[in-house]
Parts: sequence; C-alpha cells; structure tokens
Amino acid sequence: MAEIFEIHLPSGETLKGNYWPADNAKANFTMITGMQEYAMRYDAMAQYFNKQGINVWILDAFGQGLNAPTEADLQKWPEGGFEKNVDAIHLMNQEAKKNGLPTVQCGHSMGSFMTQSRLERYPHSSDKTILIGSNGGQAGLMSVANMLASILVNKSNWDKPNPFLTNLGVGSYGKGIKDAKTPLDWLSYNEENVQKYIADPYLGHMPTGGFWKGFLNGMSKIWKKASLQAIAKDEVIYITAGEEDPVGQNGKGPRWLEKTYKELGIQNVTLKMYPHMRHEIHNEDDRETVYQDLVKFILG
Repeated sequence: MAEIFEIHLPSGETLKGNYWPADNAKANFTMITGMQEYAMRYDAMAQYFNKQGINVWILDAFGQGLNAPTEADLQKWPEGGFEKNVDAIHLMNQEAKKNGLPTVQCGHSMGSFMTQSRLERYPHSSDKTILIGSNGGQAGLMSVANMLASILVNKSNWDKPNPFLTNLGVGSYGKGIKDAKTPLDWLSYNEENVQKYIADPYLGHMPTGGFWKGFLNGMSKIWKKASLQAIAKDEVIYITAGEEDPVGQNGKGPRWLEKTYKELGIQNVTLKMYPHMRHEIHNEDDRETVYQDLVKFILG
C-alpha cells in the first residue's frame, strides 16, 4: 500500500508524492510523472517493482495529484516552477539514497524533460537515469514558444487555464492518429487506458498560463549547448519510448537524445524503442514487457 512522502524545498514550499516500500529491497526507483497526471496512476507498476525488490518513490509535480487539494488547484505553478520541480527531484533522490541502496531516477514525458534538466544541474544525483516518452532537438522551437509565453502570460492570467498555449503545446498530438475515437488516442493503443484518463477529473486538466510560462522557460534551456555539456560523462542513461509517440516525434526525439548524449562523450546510453506503442508505453497492452525491461535496467 502506498504511503505519502514530502519534499521540503529551500523556498519553503512542499511537494508530496507516493512511496511504495518493498520487502527485502535491492534498489530504489524514484520518478516524476508527466503533465496533467499524478503518482497513483503508477500503482500497478510500483507494485510490480515491489515484487522485484525495488522501493518506489513517485513525486507529484506542482498542481498535480497530492499537490492539488481541489480541482481548482490543478495545473497551477509558482514562479520558477520548472526549476523548483527539478530541485525536488534531486531532493527526492537524496532522500531515497539514505538507505544505501542503488538509486535509479526516472521521468516520464514532462517529467523526462525535468529529468534532462536534473542531469544538467545535479550530476550524479542518482546512480542511473531513465527517460520515458521524451523528446529532444527542438531548442529553436522552445525558445520561440518561451518568448510567446512571456508575452502572453502575466499576473492577471497566471492561474487561469490557457487554451491558446495548451493548443500550441499539445493540441497537435492527436492529429496524426488515423481513425481516432477520441482526441486522446495518442496516449496509447490501449482504449481502456484512454477512457480512464478521460473519466478522471484529475487527469487532462487544462494547464494555466503560469504553468506554460514556467514549463517553456525550462524547456528553452535544456537543449542549449552549455546545458548539455554540463552532464557528467559517466552518467548511465536509458531512453525508451513508443515508435508512435507524437511527443517524441514518432521516434525522432529519443534517437536525437541518444546520438547527442553519445557525441558529448556519455558512452553508457541505451535506447529501447517499442513498435506499435504510443506515448504511455507503461499503459499499453504489452506493458509487462516494458516493466520487465525497466526492472532489468534498474537491477542490472
């Protein structure tokens, strides 16, 4: 059964997440989730990992899950939200490592971009790193998007849902799905997963202007040359995604990350792509294969 843990930031703010302790644990797995979701969506995966002897910590970002007491609080970020989330990931890793076990940190989707930033800002924060459903190679696009958000978002609309920026940010993902039954079919081929997502009021809530300003500001930095060069050369990185994931440009983004990291001199980089899978590979029909591959990397 999942417990609740807290991460206390230097700013005085607190972020919460869920912790699944394992019996006779051999390793720690820490994670930050994607946009518009929450830690308890990963309960099945966490329980699977527990059976393999892996402790699991999954952090909710600002405005998500345990950090949104009511639906009115969803997707609201403070100033500097991206950087504060990254700080919290590092602090979560340090808390997990107190038990002396090897610690593997993972980020999915939005969380994978924060994890890329964590690699740049906090070298060796974890023993290994996993990026799921990620992307790369769009520094110019992110810079333009960041400038646009800086113009459009101010104090008066900071906490208000922003349909314009949301459409620009994620509105195109469903357009490449043939014979789509819902606008969210890009999440997975697994239709039950899509329907559960649609039915849950804590999933898919429209992000606020403040979210987009903070998120795009962070995204405008992670693929800059100086940021990438800050990654320690002995990091151990596992990149994985579905071949039909629009967030990663249908495989182009993860392959860019693998190539770029290796060109930087980071030799221990592994890429695993899954055919006939979309964005949430851990929620597809063949998710147990994904679980097994992740466990092999965590315990390897």
